Amino acid sequence: MTGFTLKKLGIEQKSGEKLKTTRLKRRITLADVSKKLKIRTEYLIALEQEEYGQLPSGVYGRKFLKEYCRFLNLDYKSLLVLTPFNEDKNKENPFSQKILRKHKFLIFPKLVRNLIFIILFLTCLLYLLIYFRHLISPPNLSIEYPDKNLVTTELILQVRGQSDPETEIKINNTSIMSAQDGSFSQEIKLKQGLNKLTISAKKKYGQENIIQRQILVEENYEQAQ
Repeated sequence: MTGFTLKKLGIEQKSGEKLKTTRLKRRITLADVSKKLKIRTEYLIALEQEEYGQLPSGVYGRKFLKEYCRFLNLDYKSLLVLTPFNEDKNKENPFSQKILRKHKFLIFPKLVRNLIFIILFLTCLLYLLIYFRHLISPPNLSIEYPDKNLVTTELILQVRGQSDPETEIKINNTSIMSAQDGSFSQEIKLKQGLNKLTISAKKKYGQENIIQRQILVEENYEQAQ
């Protein structure tokens, strides 16, 4: 391991020395190179002194080396393999699987938790809305007898109907008893002529459902005779 490290350091010194030696042979100053290539002088010094940590991260280090080699008429690829940039290039693979950082993994459970909370909240809200609507809505009410616009000669009428359980039933504002299943039957006295029945059903906090019936009681001529 030690031998490999020393060998690597020696190679890196050779790459930097080659840049500097070539520049000095051509009697070019760092200021001239910087002006020509638009590269800061400290970056050129970092390349020659092999202080690669002083260079910008990413592809800029390799780009500076490539421009410097082109300016000095040096083989860029031969110098690239002598620098850490070659190792970084080999490690880069746009198709390789990237490892997400720990905080990125934490995003997914947080999103799932928030999504579950929203779903539960909306479910509870929907349940409350349905319950409240059921609470205030008028109960079902159907009249089995009498039919609409009944004509009869009887003075006694048996009113039958069906509503929801635990519903208050009234006939002409008089409360009547209903069975546990909501069915009801009540005897009503009529008078000669037109009678009007108002049957209503109402829960404790709900709206009222009202059905009206008109019954015409005709005179029974046979009984009158």
